[in-house]
Amino acid sequence: MIQYAAVASSDPPVDRPSIDWAAVSIVLLAVAFRLYRVDVPLVDGHSWRQVTNADIARHFTEGSLNLFVPRVSWGGLNGVVGMEFPLLQYVTGLLWLLTGESHVIARLVSIAFSVSAVVTIYFLGTRLYGRPAGRAAAFLLAVSPGAVYFGRAFMSDTPMLAFMIGAVLAWDRYFDRPTPARAWTASLLTALAALVKLPAILVLAPIAGVAWSRRGWSGLWDRALVAGCAAAVGTVVAWYWYADWIYLQTGLTQAVFRPSGTYPQDLAPGVVYTSVSHFATWERLTDGAFWWEMLLRFWRLHLTPIGFVGAVLAPFFVWRSRSGAVIGLWTLAGIMLLVVSAEGQYLHEFHQLPYLPPLALAFGLTAAPLFDESFLSRFAPRRMAVAVAGITLTVVAILGFQGSGVLPNLYRVKAGGPAAVHFLEFGSVVQGSIPPDALLVTVDYTEFGANSPMLLYYARRQGWSFDISSISPYAIENLRVRHGARYFVSSNRRELEGVRIQVLDYLAGFERVDTPARLPDLLIVDLQRPVR
Repeated sequence: MIQYAAVASSDPPVDRPSIDWAAVSIVLLAVAFRLYRVDVPLVDGHSWRQVTNADIARHFTEGSLNLFVPRVSWGGLNGVVGMEFPLLQYVTGLLWLLTGESHVIARLVSIAFSVSAVVTIYFLGTRLYGRPAGRAAAFLLAVSPGAVYFGRAFMSDTPMLAFMIGAVLAWDRYFDRPTPARAWTASLLTALAALVKLPAILVLAPIAGVAWSRRGWSGLWDRALVAGCAAAVGTVVAWYWYADWIYLQTGLTQAVFRPSGTYPQDLAPGVVYTSVSHFATWERLTDGAFWWEMLLRFWRLHLTPIGFVGAVLAPFFVWRSRSGAVIGLWTLAGIMLLVVSAEGQYLHEFHQLPYLPPLALAFGLTAAPLFDESFLSRFAPRRMAVAVAGITLTVVAILGFQGSGVLPNLYRVKAGGPAAVHFLEFGSVVQGSIPPDALLVTVDYTEFGANSPMLLYYARRQGWSFDISSISPYAIENLRVRHGARYFVSSNRRELEGVRIQVLDYLAGFERVDTPARLPDLLIVDLQRPVR
């Protein structure tokens, strides 16, 4: 039975804790998993989002260091974009000032946040359910294939996860000894979680669970808690209002509330875009294939079979514990988010990351005996039992990682390698063929490719991006005549020739730039040199 200490006005005197070497080993395991292929350029799974973030970080490094004015390369010269709070990109941009631009540094920043999430959930699980449960929760988050891959991908979801767990831990510590400093720290972490990624607003649910488990209903009305959460929510509302105001000024957004993949009419009049909404539709919610896909992702990618079974069995261990409200409310909020954002959940595996902390804590309750030296020593000498358990768990983690499908589907170490790797060579050719100050009109993808950062980022140029379904001769002519576009560049010439003949007819009126014969899909047209 888990014992709970009464809340006092000050921390109870305790002995200085010894180093938990089992927890240290779990953290080192988390680091080792995340360092796998850390040197790979940002061309693996979800390269679009990674390169978008790298593009913004580069603008901080090479342009203005104003944190409140994030810029992208696909918005012409004035690429100010409405988006989540760009903390990840800003920190990376500052580091690039010291180290030079490096995708390895970008990945290491993500890894730092991801490993901190593992450390934080260890402390949270330990406080709520005991040290063995904290170790088990940290272990699952350390080796979850989904958490590992996205923990070294350059994406804002990684700091979001760290701040979410940190906020719940900070409020739990606040109720140990309610001081202004602890309340301020907890409020700041709560705000940062939803600032860097809006879905993290669901962290208010486990915070309420912490307050109730500590002080009952009176805890929910703690003045510092109410004021701190209100201030955090107000800060989040203010930022996203500001992000939407930027969109109204520039027409550029990273899919906060407005549809992404569009340009204002003065840039591309009459263009019909294909854009993706992340919100649920009735068709998606009633589609059995959607729910089966979610089940498979949690079974294989996010929890692995052992983690999934442990999380499912947790209610049998937690139902009598008041601290179970933390897991229960956190999971309930996650289910609500899953339903509301079903379309985005189906399209992107990283949208399930906010659900991992409560499921890891649930697994921790079930698997705690496997991480308890006292329990293991019943079956063998202490050191032997601990060594066997450690080796067995590590092997299980590796097998779960290999069987999750993360290697071919996200790392893409098989099946021909990363699909976006050709952008590296295309970008190099463009850099050698086009002046640095020239504005480009690019086409990267068949659909859902407007506002693509890929060619522009690797070519180190600025301009505008369309996909094959939205590009038109009128849009190119408008950008050429009124906005200074000097070159048209496409990374899929053969597809363009197959479906957009009118665009090729228009481009035939301008001189093509010679490209290497080994790159038949690269098309460069000089829009300032009409064919005589």
